[in-house]
Amino acid sequence: MFNLLRIRQARRAAYSALEPFIQKTSINGPNPHVGDWLQPQILGFLATVVTLIAMREYGGLRTHALAAVQSNVLNALTGIGPELIGEEICLLSSRSDPAFAAGCIGAVAFLEAMAATPPGTMEPFAEFTGSGSDSGDRRTLDELWDEHVEGYIRKRQAFG
Repeated sequence: MFNLLRIRQARRAAYSALEPFIQKTSINGPNPHVGDWLQPQILGFLATVVTLIAMREYGGLRTHALAAVQSNVLNALTGIGPELIGEEICLLSSRSDPAFAAGCIGAVAFLEAMAATPPGTMEPFAEFTGSGSDSGDRRTLDELWDEHVEGYIRKRQAFG
């Protein structure tokens, strides 16, 4: 029972951290489609960010609990079914896909920048309203998001 509570809290923490970036991509960016999120680089990045946030906030979650957090959060953010997300993550990981691995490495840098961002600067749409931080850490987060997510969505849509 306690594990279910930790899973719920981990999902909430990961979703809250990523949702502003997903919203920014949808409003300001290339209007992603469900298939855009399945690119190995993006999927590795998002899955690893979710896992690292869950582990940092609630540590000690078992493998199946982390998988549940990943699939639920990524489903809520991207609209991709949880079974497909889990299958793709396992396939790309077992193949040692280089793009997937690059996304995973980018996620570590993203989480480090997120940890360095002052509290209260991650509210959704802060960059559109003029509120929030203008710190280098926030710019680093935006640059990493663009490098590992938005840039790949733009490339895929350009080549169609």
